Amino acid sequence: MNFPTFFLPPVLRQSVLETERTAQAPESLIASAHLSAASLACQHFLRVRRPGGQEGPVSLSFIDIVPSGERKTTVHKDIFQPIVDFQREEEMRMQPQMDNYHLALSEWEVEIRDLYRRKSSLKKSGKSTQGTEDEIEQMLKEKPKRPKGFKLLMQDATAEAVAQRLHEEHPTAATISSEGGVVLESALFRSLGMFNSLWSNEDLEIVRRTKETLKIISPNFGVTIAVQEEVIKKFLKRKGSEIHNSGFMSRFLISRSLPKRGSRIITGEDLSRSGSGEFKARITEILKATHVFDEPASKYVMEYEPSAYKPWIDFFNETELAQAPGGSLADIPEAASKIGEQAARISAVLQYFEHGPSPINVVNAERGINIARGHLMQHKEIFGAKPEIPQDEIDAGSLGRWLFKQCERYGGMSRFRRNEILKFGPAALRNTVRREAALIFMVRAGHVRLEFSNKTTFVHLNPEFFPVQNPPAWFPPPFSGLPSGRI
Repeated sequence: MNFPTFFLPPVLRQSVLETERTAQAPESLIASAHLSAASLACQHFLRVRRPGGQEGPVSLSFIDIVPSGERKTTVHKDIFQPIVDFQREEEMRMQPQMDNYHLALSEWEVEIRDLYRRKSSLKKSGKSTQGTEDEIEQMLKEKPKRPKGFKLLMQDATAEAVAQRLHEEHPTAATISSEGGVVLESALFRSLGMFNSLWSNEDLEIVRRTKETLKIISPNFGVTIAVQEEVIKKFLKRKGSEIHNSGFMSRFLISRSLPKRGSRIITGEDLSRSGSGEFKARITEILKATHVFDEPASKYVMEYEPSAYKPWIDFFNETELAQAPGGSLADIPEAASKIGEQAARISAVLQYFEHGPSPINVVNAERGINIARGHLMQHKEIFGAKPEIPQDEIDAGSLGRWLFKQCERYGGMSRFRRNEILKFGPAALRNTVRREAALIFMVRAGHVRLEFSNKTTFVHLNPEFFPVQNPPAWFPPPFSGLPSGRI
């Protein structure tokens, strides 16, 4: 997929193009990482209200299908560096408060244990425990609360670890990995329902037998992984129908990168990174403005300008109608049904990155739509129904490749005995019906001509399709049907 980089705002576009030139990695991988970083920086503070009044989060999730050796790790390390730096600074700023919390918690635990021991002693001696129980109740209310900080980036993690993080810290994070196979095989995706709930910003309550119940209110969570095609195929096969029944893949913006290997030339030129520097500075600025230590998030709900309603509504209706039986998106209804929301999330992130708190203008509404449309078409290419190819056409292709190799092998020979196909040709064409059907298909396509001579049928090759040397002058133009006379 050639990512529609043209539709990104100028700073993002310039940073993507500069990173592509310096890292010489696939453009779609780089663009996805930029959008993922921008989304992660905004999602704690920002929500979007779509035309019609529905409101939701702006977190984005990406799966980039990338061949091995395409510098996935290099790209992710570069693009997400401002988030890593911010998280490190926050951890240092939070450390004194965490030290005070652990000290207070230790003292509280000593006091509560003493109260429970006193209650037990009073009970054994037959004395009233009411006063002690009142003290215990008051102590439980005064249990020190853990300060909430920001742990935005997660690597390989179990579902419980993700829930624990979103419960203890502010509920905003993303799993980012250039080794997506590790994430797909991790415990996080053993139950696809939890990810679906997090993507939809649904409150979660996870009850555990021996530990406290985890309550996650209005979580903002994304996943961005780069993975090889064989790995994603293995994951999809293992999950089977659960993938489609749950709508899991429809929540991702998917791209398949074109490889760069074999074209990465070093010129020695000193390449500019000014756009990349501006992008990272803006990410840092957003993080510092919207992530305040140990304070609840104040949400900004971004709406569309009235003039921006029509592009989004037209896009929504277009993709909705295309899901009808026989429609162009009828084979991927799960992804198509969510693409309007995906477009709104992208538009909100682009608007906030470019202009801060403000209504989504027409330009960013259309940018979000075009980027979402590109990912939807990629989703269809990968997961959509493949047109069924008739067996005779498949067999004709196999036979044509074999005849091409034989022609090359024997110095451009222009004809072969028909029975040589039976003796030496593709194994599947030892079947008479399939072999004859393949030959008829090739005759009708004008690729070969059959000639009966001296009780032998010859297959003549058309020099327009085969590397024939000194072809006979009588080979006619392509037929519209089987020839008469010579067959």
